[in-house]
Amino acid sequence: MVTKRNKKSVLNKTRKNTLLEIPSSYKDITATIDANAIRHNIDYLRKKTGLDVMPVIKANAYGHGIIEISKILRKHGVKHIGVATLGEAILLRNSGDKGDIVAWLYNINGPEVKQAILDRITISIIDEKDIPIISKLTPKNKVTNVHIFVDTGIDRAAIPYNKSVDAAIAITKDPKLNLVGMMSHLIQSEKKNDPTTLEQLKKFRNLRENLIKNHNINISLVHIANSGGCLNYDVSDFTLARPGLAIYGVDPSGKYNKNLKPAMTITSIIMQLKYIPKGYDIGYDRKYITKKEMRVCVIPVGYADFLPRSGSGKTYVYINGSKRKVLGNISMDQIVIEAKPVDKVGDNVLFFGDPHKGAKQSVYDIAKYSNTITDEVLSRTNYRVNLKYINL
Repeated sequence: MVTKRNKKSVLNKTRKNTLLEIPSSYKDITATIDANAIRHNIDYLRKKTGLDVMPVIKANAYGHGIIEISKILRKHGVKHIGVATLGEAILLRNSGDKGDIVAWLYNINGPEVKQAILDRITISIIDEKDIPIISKLTPKNKVTNVHIFVDTGIDRAAIPYNKSVDAAIAITKDPKLNLVGMMSHLIQSEKKNDPTTLEQLKKFRNLRENLIKNHNINISLVHIANSGGCLNYDVSDFTLARPGLAIYGVDPSGKYNKNLKPAMTITSIIMQLKYIPKGYDIGYDRKYITKKEMRVCVIPVGYADFLPRSGSGKTYVYINGSKRKVLGNISMDQIVIEAKPVDKVGDNVLFFGDPHKGAKQSVYDIAKYSNTITDEVLSRTNYRVNLKYINL
């Protein structure tokens, strides 16, 4: 029997959950993620490189949902997962992931380092001065697995190349640290036969050879190949590949790759249909003024979701089979499109999808309209977008 008290308790519980997260039924933007595409891309990258892969699922898995993607990967036999920050790694561990998680960005004086050590997260050391700190934070009779992140030319967070040998030696001499990996990052591997990339690969190989021959340090997980490295270079002599963008089916060159299957399709709906008189402006800053009376569609998608504002006046969407241009500036929460007679409220609006499945527009197009890269478009997918998973 449902009493007033029970009913009130259920309502309060529902309200509490609603406050913590927007229910999927309340969201008018949907990103459909195909798990089959993720699995296909992992298999292709393994075959292409001749290596096992450590997929990078930083930035909420490039907008695809870090926790769900991690589960898909683990079920598909992925042993190592990479993220950028220790916060992301701890989030994964708290979600129940028990496999190897590698992270390489952190505040060495922050609480996340100690927590990561307690959570058995593999820390990639980016500064040789951090070695004794990580060792000191490791509990007595425990060992922390670490990688060394070597700078071969990108000049970001990493151990300087000329200090990497000494860093490796220092780690191997410390009984609290276990040097299981060595990594670096390529600058422009999306270009084939790029001199800078070839020089980085040469330096990385020379370092590995130096450590083995001159210091008897043989590291088990050696990886430098990001997505471009996997797709454009022979990296089969290393022991691991570290693709990010490509596992989601997107080529970092910005060009469609028939061997990869884009995992994400983003759609929304027509929220409103209305008439705008001639001579009226649409959106901010009067960037579009009507030359005639127009019937327009209002779509609840903006630059707060995934659509870069730099694509204002250049971005297209597909509605009822036809290509439509965004009119005026892209707002934070909405865009305006010219309507056709067939359009009605609730009709589907396609932003991008998988050309394998007949989508007339891809994420490459959205990036091109906005003069940006596909990574940015995907990773901007946020909590207002409903992530729907298929073929799990």
